[in-house]
Amino acid sequence: MKNFLYLSFLSLFLFSCSKSDSVSGTNSSIGLLKVQTYSVENINFTNAKCVGVVTYGQNAVSAAGICWSTSPNPTVSGLHTTEVVSVTATSFTSTLSPLSANTTYYARAYATDSNGTVYGTQISFNTLNILYTSGGGVTDIDGGHYDSVKLNGVEWMKKNLEVTKYKNGDDIPQVTDVTQWEALTTGAWCYYENDTANGPIYGKLYNWYAITDPRGLAPAGWHIPTDTEWSNLATFLGGENEAGSKLKENSATSTWDVTTNYATNQSGFTAVPAGTGYLNYHLPAPVVPPAPAPALADLFKGKTKVTYWWSATTTGSTASDIVWSRNVNSSTDQLVRSGAIKSSGLSVRCVKN
Repeated sequence: MKNFLYLSFLSLFLFSCSKSDSVSGTNSSIGLLKVQTYSVENINFTNAKCVGVVTYGQNAVSAAGICWSTSPNPTVSGLHTTEVVSVTATSFTSTLSPLSANTTYYARAYATDSNGTVYGTQISFNTLNILYTSGGGVTDIDGGHYDSVKLNGVEWMKKNLEVTKYKNGDDIPQVTDVTQWEALTTGAWCYYENDTANGPIYGKLYNWYAITDPRGLAPAGWHIPTDTEWSNLATFLGGENEAGSKLKENSATSTWDVTTNYATNQSGFTAVPAGTGYLNYHLPAPVVPPAPAPALADLFKGKTKVTYWWSATTTGSTASDIVWSRNVNSSTDQLVRSGAIKSSGLSVRCVKN
């Protein structure tokens, strides 16, 4: 009789532990629902992505996702996502939004079946701090409007220039022929691959003669940034090795080919991958018979991968046609300082006087 009572008590104790563990998410018993909070990624100042992993037990899962809060141990009674999961062991990614900037959050995965809700291990993370304030914006002579951001007291355009006229109203010619473009010593612009569909997304590409024309490319009260102004911006954003990621757009509609690790837009600058025109291209010496015209793919490069902006400062090198520029690309955090020939077609951002 004593042995029977002891076995009954032991069975009740083991059953109670299993049920308790299943709710806390620490269950390791075979056949029971388990869930893991795998990682928090792509943290911005308004959102983040959290990965969860569900291992199914004997019962169907009715819900799974991520719950989060500014207090520890968030539950499904608060903010949470609900994801579609398969009938086998699976992972899922949830977008946590909206979040507040410069705030500590706690997140954990959950899954629910007929036995209750199981939670994964809690992960904490900090959202990014917003480094900008909104500026007053500006309208160019064509009537195009540009929002702006203030960074370290300096107001920058929030998108690439698209103007077709100088400040005095004179037209800036659009040049699509490579031979004509290469021979220019006056201002010109083009679309990437001469495709008008690229204009609304990426802006126009200008040669250096356009940005230095005395009639003025920038809107009234604004100017083309100098090499020093670009350097000051990089310093404010933590230095050249990390400024690039803080400049690049990061949104659901971003056209960057890689955004997970190298784009936060913490600066509000919203850089898009506009590519370049004629950056590394020089026409060969005349030959007989004439060389065939180069393909557009040889003249325009890097859309979705890189963007270059002009500065108003020459390098001072013995090659007088070399000008300082800045670029960001899809595979690093950097804002890179490099030289560009004056006949290159690069993007333009303007700074308020």
